[in-house]
Amino acid sequence: MLVLLALGGMAVAAPEPAVVQEWSFEKGVQDWAGINTTPLEVREGALVFEVTGKDVQLISPTFDLKPQVGDCLEIRIKSTTEGTAEWFWRATTEGPYGGFSGEMRRQVHIAAGDDWQVLHSQPLWQECERIITVRFDPPEGLPGTYAVASVRVLRFGEGEPVAARFDFAAGGEGAGSAAGDRGWTAPAGDVAAVEEGLRVTLPTAEARVMSPPLTLDAEGSPYVVLEATAPASPAWDGRVPAALEFTAGQTGKVYSRPFWLAAGRRGTYNLRMAGVPGWEGPVGRLLLRLTHGLPSELTLHAVRAAGGPESPDLAAGATGLEFQTGQWRREWRLPSAPRRTDLTAERPPETHPVESDYTVAMWYFAAWEPEYTWDGWKQVGERSPWRLPLLYDPSDEAMRFNGIQFYRSSDPRAVDWHVHWMREHAINLMLWDWYPMLGEDGAFKPDFFGNRALEVGFLGKSELGGPAVETNRFVGKMDFAVMWTNHGPHDRIGRGLVEYLVEHFFSQPNYYRVDGKPLLVVWSVPDLVKQAGGEDKAREVLEELRALAGEQGHAGVYVAAVNGAQAELLRRIGIDGVTGYHYAASGGHRVESRQIGDRTVQDLIEDYPTQSIPGHVSTWSGLADTYGRDYLLATSPMQNWEPTFRGTNIVMQNHSPDAYREMLSRAKAFIEERGLRRFVAIEAWNEWLEGSYMEPSTQWGLSYLEAVRDMLGKPAGEQ
Repeated sequence: MLVLLALGGMAVAAPEPAVVQEWSFEKGVQDWAGINTTPLEVREGALVFEVTGKDVQLISPTFDLKPQVGDCLEIRIKSTTEGTAEWFWRATTEGPYGGFSGEMRRQVHIAAGDDWQVLHSQPLWQECERIITVRFDPPEGLPGTYAVASVRVLRFGEGEPVAARFDFAAGGEGAGSAAGDRGWTAPAGDVAAVEEGLRVTLPTAEARVMSPPLTLDAEGSPYVVLEATAPASPAWDGRVPAALEFTAGQTGKVYSRPFWLAAGRRGTYNLRMAGVPGWEGPVGRLLLRLTHGLPSELTLHAVRAAGGPESPDLAAGATGLEFQTGQWRREWRLPSAPRRTDLTAERPPETHPVESDYTVAMWYFAAWEPEYTWDGWKQVGERSPWRLPLLYDPSDEAMRFNGIQFYRSSDPRAVDWHVHWMREHAINLMLWDWYPMLGEDGAFKPDFFGNRALEVGFLGKSELGGPAVETNRFVGKMDFAVMWTNHGPHDRIGRGLVEYLVEHFFSQPNYYRVDGKPLLVVWSVPDLVKQAGGEDKAREVLEELRALAGEQGHAGVYVAAVNGAQAELLRRIGIDGVTGYHYAASGGHRVESRQIGDRTVQDLIEDYPTQSIPGHVSTWSGLADTYGRDYLLATSPMQNWEPTFRGTNIVMQNHSPDAYREMLSRAKAFIEERGLRRFVAIEAWNEWLEGSYMEPSTQWGLSYLEAVRDMLGKPAGEQ
């Protein structure tokens, strides 16, 4: 195979691949055998046969080959039939199919005609100890006549290992040759050096462009930074599915990181190798393929190993910056990441609130602090680093994970931005997750770090658990309420808990009220009953809360449960109403398994348009039938728990801002039809690892907020 490299107008021949096995049929049949064919014969230097039955096979004689990753199967053939043929190979003759199996095969397309065609396929068979036979199966079940001039095994990319740093642009520096391909090859395609980089042609989904042998330790350099221009494509929402692959050593297993290229433009892609389940050892080679199955051409500008994500302006989210991983399913994202916002340099502009006829309530999870080590920013940076908030603090080293800068939830500057974005998109109530703790003396402890953002960032206290403040800077701008998130270990009822709620929260002038009463949401009524010591005791806790609120001048307390499944229990202990957090799997789902290291986890997968939305409507209907106006309607824009690595994960697929507009449209119609309070809860602002976040991000920008504004905000002329 001759590959021409066009450099500055001059054609340069790339090194020819080595021929490691060859059958040229001008020398005769050479012990090849045919199954369901006419007898093999040689005519005019080619092996000729016709199909006589199904499962046609052309089998090579026995040979002995030590395989490598750069090997390529080549056949020079003519056919009267068009279709998909298959290559098989084997390392033994034992087994039910004589050593052949479906795991060791590659497909190749044959065209019909009188011209010779040379077909290439890269088997990636290097995990085998040896190869002793190859088999070529013409298209299944189709009549035809075939002529085969030669079969060869070619070997690409041999040589001494080089550093993983390649600049393909004319005059660029890099490993390998002084210019041109830098030692990269496409065994089943073509490469050509052009002024802007390396032009790669990949005819099938199995064709790859491959690096030369490398000296690369994935632990020390866990990222590959890829600069490439992808082919324009009308499919896949302007994106091109691709996979970065890498091998363990020179002949080891191939590991894969699926990702998406932005179609028709140049982009920088930070792809993480380290952390792939089962990965061990150094990287032998890098490979890149496009997985959509279409003949494609792309241009590589640069490829290099890196200790962390790179970009000319990573912290600000450079245009085209992409992060990917192979642990979970595709998530939609904007074609290019919006610019990130430096908290040390930028303050929110003047806020122009968008008013609404509805209470638009945003659930707010605020534990993104240095102490949040189990599902916090560290796990986001490692497992789903395309889910980045636009805000970041470059001066806070404690908030830097996997080379990515984040921020603290308790930073008042971050809360200012959050309130600004909410108010400009019709959100007028923050529902804070609030986590009480219990001291050794049985008294309530207010010092759980997940509450710091509420008390310091929002209310303006000097420290978590400090004295109650008289007011806060968001009065007249944003109402708030709290949910007693009473799952363990925050479910125990300590002395002073109800006093703290009344004095520190209900007393604020912008605390949200239902029918004139401060709203308190309770996560789990069964846990409240259990920790109180029974239904009567649980009712006493709520009565004490209401009495204390009354002494402080409040008209009582409106207590709402998150789960309304036990209506009689709720009524017996004095719950006033019901709302919701998310309603995942309410419209059905399927179950799929996924391997995380040596663990098997299950994903509950539902389709957002056809299952999540109808499931929500059905849930609303049941709760409205039971609770009437005391049902405060809740919605779920999205959920994807895959990066949590939990044993069971909720996954909503095919969600989008437009799909959420449809849900909100149905919510408005349902509220009006049933005469409910004009209340719509949204889960959530910032559940990053659980894949539910309306906060502006590199993945969605402000597009979900715009959906809320468009559906629940008043038109500009009515503000």
